[in-house]
Amino acid sequence: MEYYLIIARSITYAQRMSRVLERIGIRAQIFRAPVGLTDRGCSYALRLRTEHLAPALRALHEAGLNPIQVFLFQQGEYHELEPR
Repeated sequence: MEYYLIIARSITYAQRMSRVLERIGIRAQIFRAPVGLTDRGCSYALRLRTEHLAPALRALHEAGLNPIQVFLFQQGEYHELEPR
């Protein structure tokens, strides 16, 4: 299964991101970012389906909410994506 993780700097920031996405019809699960995935101590992640990544990033950018990092999760591995 393939999905994307958008890393937020805090739980509050992740909740703000989630509300923006809900307004455009994208459901994102919030959870604590996996240990070792990011160098930030207490990060949270939003998990998105593949087809929702581009519209989600556009909506977050328009709302002034910028993720720390974006990762592709694929068969037990994380791959960091380059910012666009």
